[in-house]
Amino acid sequence: MSETTIFRNQHDELSKMASDISERLSIDQLSSDATEVRHLLSKLLGHLEVHLVMEDKSLYPSLLDCSDDKIKSMARRFINEMGDIGEALKAYRNKWKSVYDIQDNPRDFVDHTKVIFNALIKRMEKENTQLYAAVDAL
Repeated sequence: MSETTIFRNQHDELSKMASDISERLSIDQLSSDATEVRHLLSKLLGHLEVHLVMEDKSLYPSLLDCSDDKIKSMARRFINEMGDIGEALKAYRNKWKSVYDIQDNPRDFVDHTKVIFNALIKRMEKENTQLYAAVDAL
């Protein structure tokens, strides 16, 4: 098993959760009952938080201590890029705290969710194909 297997598996799980939510992004349905989507979103955000802590406390510090300068540089770049996504994620989490927040503004929720999920999916794909691939090649 490679060093990045657990992180890749978490990415797969997070992508599946995002897909499950995306399939339920009906404005009509959300305006009448957003309970299921909010529950799924809570689950996704909880798993994402664990994943980010694992990366921040374990993966990235070890990459910054790596003897390979290419890996160190790539890790620094990924850390810097995460700041923007992290801030957007905080704003998203704060805006859609309850079922009622979603039901009162389903169109905004759908649009915001699509933007956030797109950014997360792109980030995970980039980590998988660039950073994790480089780490696994060592």
